[in-house]
Amino acid sequence: MLDGIDGCGKSTQAERVAGELARLGRAVLHLREPGGTAVGEQIRGILLARGNELSSEVETLLFCASRRQLLDQRVAPALAEGRDVICERFHPSTFAYQAFAGGLDEERVLELLATWAGEPQPDLTCVLDLEVEQAARRRGAASDRFEDRGPGFQRRVAEGYRRFVARSPGCVLVDASGAPEQVTERILAAIAGGAPLGA
Repeated sequence: MLDGIDGCGKSTQAERVAGELARLGRAVLHLREPGGTAVGEQIRGILLARGNELSSEVETLLFCASRRQLLDQRVAPALAEGRDVICERFHPSTFAYQAFAGGLDEERVLELLATWAGEPQPDLTCVLDLEVEQAARRRGAASDRFEDRGPGFQRRVAEGYRRFVARSPGCVLVDASGAPEQVTERILAAIAGGAPLGA
């Protein structure tokens, strides 16, 4: 899984890593969330629409519902077929945005995610770490209700991601600064456990 603040490069890196794994002969499924299923895309529309006023509690439940649908409908079948799955966003996002930055109880959010969207679990989650100002320049103009919340909120989210990594086995922080190919190399090294892929 790839996660991180808006503008950190998740989509770019997911495409690059999927391409590299495919080049090595692996079957790869690239997903994003919320979304990835018909139901998930409808939930995504609700979550991102600027006209919707949603509490952090409601956001958490909607993200969890979308994730459960994605795990059941797309992820579990792909893994059963022996495919690698790369997904943009997962539990770190909900922890960072809704619990840490949104003011919800961290343990209750994590318990909800583990109970209702805990299986199958990622083998590895890479959180792309980038300064908020640099991410904003990469992203450009805000395009949804989360991006509209401004740099102060995004700084809290970034802090939440770092906290999630610090307390979560199987989750690593990856420097997302520099050229895209440099970031890809760091992610591939994390996937390989520090050794070149194929070694």
